[in-house]
This record gives sequence, structure tokens and C-alpha cells, in this order.
Amino acid sequence: MNSDNPLDPVYKAFSVASDCFKVATRTIQVQHEELIRRTQFIGATEEEANTVLQDAAKQAADLAILALFATFERFVIEHLQTANRLLAEGYPQQYSAKLAEKFESEVEYWRFGEILNLFKGEVDADLIGQVKQIKQYRDWIAHQNPNKPTPTQATPETAFDVLTRMIEQIRLTHTPPAEQEAAEAAIG
Repeated sequence: MNSDNPLDPVYKAFSVASDCFKVATRTIQVQHEELIRRTQFIGATEEEANTVLQDAAKQAADLAILALFATFERFVIEHLQTANRLLAEGYPQQYSAKLAEKFESEVEYWRFGEILNLFKGEVDADLIGQVKQIKQYRDWIAHQNPNKPTPTQATPETAFDVLTRMIEQIRLTHTPPAEQEAAEAAIG
């Protein structure tokens, strides 16, 4: 895993929680009373305990997707705001500065699908489509509108993988090469 991936802490927390559910399931299977004392599992049948644990694991997975996508959205918006600061240094200076200020303050309120469309042509269109599918599932998790059909479900593993690939492609296409940065710094 890339150590500067903003999704790593969220995914790591989900992985730990998943392992905890496995440990709890095994503990209940052996009815290790000392470990389940003062929990809702004392006196519960194995079936009842497993049902509760499976429901909790599903909820944890859904919450992981919410957190992964929220972290991804923040990365993309901050990336665009940083890229926008370069625009502020453009010509004509006064217009560019005003346009950059407007962009930076209002990008927070754009529809995220429109923000993703800004990357078309630079980032794989199929990958953008996968990100939008994860967003649809994230939105469904957050609102659970019974009048809307359940979109294609995603797992935290899939969300982490797809969103990480998107972050990597954004960084690859939007980060100036080190030589270019050094040359611009020498000129400026």
C-alpha cells in the first residue's frame, strides 16, 4: 500500500474491525465464558450471536465505504483547490486571481459527479465510471431511500482499490514533474 494514500487509515481501521468480528465469532463458537462475560453474547445461542455479528459486519462494511468515499472526495476537492492556486498566478493577473478565488470557494458545492467529469481524458473513463458507481452506493447507504432501488453494491476492498487507483491516476496526470517544478522555481 502507498504510504501517502489518504485512504489507508480508513481501510486499515475496517480491516481491524473485520478481524475483531472473526475473533468474536470464534470466541462465541467455543463459548469462552470469561471472554464474553458482560457482553450481549452471554446466554445467546450461537445462531443468535452469529446473526448479530453478521449484521454488525455488514454495517461496518457500509460505514467503511462511507468513510472511504468521504476521504476520497476531500482528496479530490483539495487537489483541485491546490491546482487552482497555480491558475491564480496566470494572466491576466487580476482576472485570473478572481477566477481562482471563485473556483476555490465554490468547488466545495459542485456536484461530485461533475467534478469527476473534469478528469475525463486524463483518467481512464471506466475508472471514473466505477468511482461513480461507488458514489451511488455510498449515497444509498447514507440515505437508504426505500423508494429508490439498491444500486450495485461495493465492498470496502473494492472501494479502496478503485478509489486508490483514481487517486494515483489524478496524481500521475496532475503533478508536474520534479524537473519542471525546479525550473519554475528558478524562474519565479
